[in-house]
Amino acid sequence: MNVRTVLEQLGYSPHETSVYLAALELGGATVTDIAAKAKLPRTTVNLVIHSLQKRGLMNAYLKRRRKIFTAENPERLMAALNESQEALKSVLPELHALRRDIGTQSTVRMYHGASEIKQILNDLLESKHHVSAILSYDDWMDLLGKAYLEDFTELRYRHYLRMRLLVPKTKNAAALKSKDSQELRVTQFLPELVAVTNANFIYANKVAIITLNKKKPVGILIEDEDIHHTMEILFETLWRQSGGS
Repeated sequence: MNVRTVLEQLGYSPHETSVYLAALELGGATVTDIAAKAKLPRTTVNLVIHSLQKRGLMNAYLKRRRKIFTAENPERLMAALNESQEALKSVLPELHALRRDIGTQSTVRMYHGASEIKQILNDLLESKHHVSAILSYDDWMDLLGKAYLEDFTELRYRHYLRMRLLVPKTKNAAALKSKDSQELRVTQFLPELVAVTNANFIYANKVAIITLNKKKPVGILIEDEDIHHTMEILFETLWRQSGGS
């Protein structure tokens, strides 16, 4: 990753990055010199220098009646980043309070097609919560593909997210269960009388229900405390009724 990319990721605009790097290389220069080095209009450089001065990254002094600008030591970038982090830490309690307020509102989102349904799995990973799932593994594999599900399992493992999984007993499901100890998963087989033709995920404060019709797959992601609680109760009931053999 190059210097310019890193500076822009830290929140500096492309023009700010160009001007700062030009001034840093020149050591001490006029606006005209910096503009030539940065290959930007002089008027633009004037505005950018003002912005960088406010951010503590540029200084100015007079030399023979000419205004000379110098870039601050690059260590100032780290200091500015630390200051931003400290400022963010000071307001984190307020931000968390706001998030809890928002969390009390129920939301329902629809996802159509396999590519959109994968967004639900991305949300599951980002939630950083362990997950309980009930699904028809063969149909699930047909919808998303074995390679994709293996990649998802690897990402889940890296996030250290445990999964309890209830599936109908099939050859593919048995092969999956044999890898439980390697993949942070406990798989149990549903009673034969329990027919499952979709996929259900219970995690964080959410419930995802996904139809596994390959022609028109649809996913519904519900964020609601009561629905989540009810689904947890149903899952625990089935979990107790199911066995690992």
